[in-house]
Amino acid sequence: MSPPTDRTEESTDRPRVEWFGFERRSLLQALGAGASLSLASGTASASGEESDGEVAAAETAEERTDERNGSNRIDPVFGYPTTDAEGIPAGLEPDHVVELHREFPEDPADPERTSVFHFEPSGLHVSAGDIVAFVYTDPNHTITAYHPGHGFQRRVPEGVPAFSSPIVQKDGAWLYRFERDGVYDLYCGPHEIAGMAMRIVVGELVEGELPDYVESFEAEPPLFAPLSPAALENELNAESTPNDDCEWPWPTDGQVLASEALDPLAVQEAGEVPFAAVADELGVVFDHDDTDETTPTVQARDHPEYGTVLVGPDGMTVYAFDNDVQGAGESACTGECADAWPPLTVEGEPVAGDDVAASLETFDRETGETQVMAAGRPLYYFARDEEPGDAEGQGVNDVWWVLDPSGAPIRTE
Repeated sequence: MSPPTDRTEESTDRPRVEWFGFERRSLLQALGAGASLSLASGTASASGEESDGEVAAAETAEERTDERNGSNRIDPVFGYPTTDAEGIPAGLEPDHVVELHREFPEDPADPERTSVFHFEPSGLHVSAGDIVAFVYTDPNHTITAYHPGHGFQRRVPEGVPAFSSPIVQKDGAWLYRFERDGVYDLYCGPHEIAGMAMRIVVGELVEGELPDYVESFEAEPPLFAPLSPAALENELNAESTPNDDCEWPWPTDGQVLASEALDPLAVQEAGEVPFAAVADELGVVFDHDDTDETTPTVQARDHPEYGTVLVGPDGMTVYAFDNDVQGAGESACTGECADAWPPLTVEGEPVAGDDVAASLETFDRETGETQVMAAGRPLYYFARDEEPGDAEGQGVNDVWWVLDPSGAPIRTE
């Protein structure tokens, strides 16, 4: 903002896009203090400007949720907020959980590091009618649809209203039921300018029939079109001498949503895409552990050919080896075999994801690594699998098999 001596009465009447000039310190203080106003858009507002079709769709969704949940209704615009994520009412149990994070630098005094704002996971595949619980690990976030009612390009299916959460306290949650198939791009109002966005894919998408907005991100208001680090750096550097050579420290929401990790078909195939995958692609540095308690060591994911199979923390398919003796606590795959079939290893105790029925145990390999077992069977990756959903190792030499959620091999010809 301008110094008080430079302000005039008329300055308060100028449109926001004209008085965007601010010093870098003001911007960082606004984000660091948890400002509830998004710098690039309105936040957590619900528009009443939907078309007749959208209103009808909202009313229909409202009737459905009324029938299912009685008084505990998930509103199609305002969702269902609660201050206690552990006390969600019966009948509203979520099918999926997304956490809202602000990651602080390991060394707060490091001038090269900034906080990182993100959804975890940042990509999620759900079925129509599923409830998603967004859990606030920090306060001062929203879950808001990219929608013309919020001043943005529509990035949710036609007929979906301009929905948004309120700001909920830490350890609270906001529930939303995703009724219509399609691609939903969401952002956090206060931290949208710092790239806090995510993608939810509902139902089964078909290649070649994706919505146009997947390929084209249009930022609002026009000042930010296209929203890029260079445009933001120009705004910072142009307004005051102390901001010379300022570099924008965060990714933009457009960069996050355009990442290959959040390609809708990749999200659909993986089931969940952690923010780490987006961060690695964009060069964002933050302190995280891919195998900590927030990311299960072994997860269950749908596969188009083999049904529900077990995968590792990164979504890659895991296999059992017939030459291993179930329950023996040792591996028959060492040396060159382990180069082609790397073991799934863990530091500490393994964590089972939702729908994993197999008991998880570990044993120490000769190399000193700790390998994970499901139902007594050591788990391995296959070196030729390149991305989540690949299962090129199935049936190799009639001894390598994907596993079902109970840990039993799925044997196919």
